[in-house]
Amino acid sequence: MKLRLIYAMTVHELRLLLRSKWLLNFMILFIFLSALLYIYGLHSVESDPVKTTYGLESVNTNIETMGVNPEWYGLKEIKTKDDSPQEIKQSAFNRSIAMLINLSLWLIPIICLILGANSIIADKESGRFSLYKTYQTSNWHYLCSKFFSLVFSLFIVMGVSYGLFGFVFAIIGRSFQASVYQVFMIVNLLLIIVFSAASILIGAISKTRMQGLSFALFFWSIVVFVYEFVLFSVIEWVPYSMKLASLFFFILLNPVESIRVWSISKLNANYVFGPEYLMIDRWEANGMLTTSLLLSITLLIFISIAISTQLLKKRGM
Repeated sequence: MKLRLIYAMTVHELRLLLRSKWLLNFMILFIFLSALLYIYGLHSVESDPVKTTYGLESVNTNIETMGVNPEWYGLKEIKTKDDSPQEIKQSAFNRSIAMLINLSLWLIPIICLILGANSIIADKESGRFSLYKTYQTSNWHYLCSKFFSLVFSLFIVMGVSYGLFGFVFAIIGRSFQASVYQVFMIVNLLLIIVFSAASILIGAISKTRMQGLSFALFFWSIVVFVYEFVLFSVIEWVPYSMKLASLFFFILLNPVESIRVWSISKLNANYVFGPEYLMIDRWEANGMLTTSLLLSITLLIFISIAISTQLLKKRGM
């Protein structure tokens, strides 16, 4: 009976959200950005290709060998070859996906926070939340319906915009790595889920739309920009033997950082972590990184909704 009630409320909230012009605007924005960044990636590859050479050519082509054939010592010269058009397109796609992932880590959180918080605040200001209370629905049911409707609506936006991006590539015959595209979509879905829950908490705290917008911007700036500086300041005080474990724990506290680390690991770019590469690689190999990420996100969701429920109950909402 409770599940049926949550389902009915979620469907109703989803219909209200899908009528919002904000979702249509976000969909058009994501389609435009994906096309723009692919074109940028294509031009960047053509103008600045990354090439690696080995052997004599990478050191000096005028080495004095004293009449000895360098091939006797395994120093055979390797000629560089020009990338084929197919390789250039593949490299452009990978660069555009990398830029889109970084862009999602900035844009998706603030979009979720503003939409979710305004949805609850609008109910408070219009009196619709009081109407819900006359039907004897609990705050938990109400917040769950808000959370699920926001998640599903943004899933639809992501599916249409970036799904259209991938579909067009498939139609015109442009090859791309499915694994890279899959990681990109998972990153967006995880960001939507966790920050939709955070928006519920902000909506429960706020009394007016301006207050909700202020809280959303403040929280967004903390988790996206400020947190990493605070993290590296705090980690300096941790004993050396506990630095890596403490760093891993603090990363999991911030969903933006944990999702960033997970995506880098899945894209086989662990070398950007420097000396800690082997530790991150070991966490990924035994599944600890993915399991910890999912567990931390699940806990953050339940904690956000539970605190929001208590706040609404305490204020008599």
